[in-house]
Amino acid sequence: MNNFFAKVLTDGLNKGYAGGKPESVNRAGFEGDKSHIELEDGAIYHDEWFVETRLGGGQELVQTGEGKFTRLYAGGTPEEKVLTDLGITIKDVGKFLKEKILELGDKTRLFENCTPCADGDWEYSYVVTGQHDDIEITTGIESITYKRAVVHVHTFMLCSIR
Repeated sequence: MNNFFAKVLTDGLNKGYAGGKPESVNRAGFEGDKSHIELEDGAIYHDEWFVETRLGGGQELVQTGEGKFTRLYAGGTPEEKVLTDLGITIKDVGKFLKEKILELGDKTRLFENCTPCADGDWEYSYVVTGQHDDIEITTGIESITYKRAVVHVHTFMLCSIR
């Protein structure tokens, strides 16, 4: 895996979903959000995600002078009642997720485990579940717990486009 793809995925995510203002997108009748970021050296980062209220997924696409790459993801949060019983909202979960994405940068959502220490009642984790170098695919699971209850899960697939 080219380190430049990892850098573009991280920079694009930080400037798009975690740090930018998404735009609306319609993909074959599915309403969602997108961010499109043009980065240094002509690299392009494009992310589209489809979540009606709490569950869904999306795809990030990266194009550089060295090739193309994709990262797919799906998951979300439990039903609102579960969060309410814990004293938090889906916005609280989203805020914590964005904070962790910005804080951890290229340490997460890529090719190595990332399990930082808990932040009070909150805990973030990204664990690589599989790597197949011959096929150039990596899978992983991201989770957030609050008071030890799971409040967010995303599964990931990362793969070159050839």
